[in-house]
Amino acid sequence: MNVHEAITAVMEDVRAIEKGDHNSYHDFAFRGIDRVLNRVGPALRAHGLVVTPELRSLDSRDITTSKGKREREVTVTVAYHFRGPEGDVLEPPVVVPGEASDSGDKAVAKAMSVAQRTAYIQAFNIPTGETDPDRHNITRAVDPVVKVKTEIWAEAEKRGWITDNDGYQKLAEDFAQWNQGGDIGEADEKTLRDYLKHLEPKRTMRRGNGGQQ
Repeated sequence: MNVHEAITAVMEDVRAIEKGDHNSYHDFAFRGIDRVLNRVGPALRAHGLVVTPELRSLDSRDITTSKGKREREVTVTVAYHFRGPEGDVLEPPVVVPGEASDSGDKAVAKAMSVAQRTAYIQAFNIPTGETDPDRHNITRAVDPVVKVKTEIWAEAEKRGWITDNDGYQKLAEDFAQWNQGGDIGEADEKTLRDYLKHLEPKRTMRRGNGGQQ
């Protein structure tokens, strides 16, 4: 089996990878690197296809997010070389970018993971198995729940309640205490807005002196 036949065999085995990972706070589905590797890895081994990365470039810079958080942003360009069981190599290699940011020391690892996931999804043409989102014309409005959750997240970050991997356990615990055991992920818009008012700094009115010195 040459490299092209091995790639075709992997594509035959990996028909689709669903968006089975879920961000419960922001409420969106995605395909994480572990889910992709768990499906593609066994197929690569079964057909003797070896994939090795070659880092072509790496750029990094310090950024400040829209929420005022300082992070390191890393952009990589990686070439993935596919070698078949007979020793022949796919030409040209699969070259993909990867970009990620992190407030700690994980930005490079995250960017490389993004590149690897992208390379596998594109090289093996892996669909999600879901209905084509372009099948219907939909006009989307801003979801008010998403908007208020974003504002709550920003307030929580100011308090240091959000961990480097976007964990929000402290935020969930504070909400549960405020709402008598409620789950912030299940709260409705009115409850979330009331909680946001609870989090926001209290403003005090200052009486003017009428311009007098």
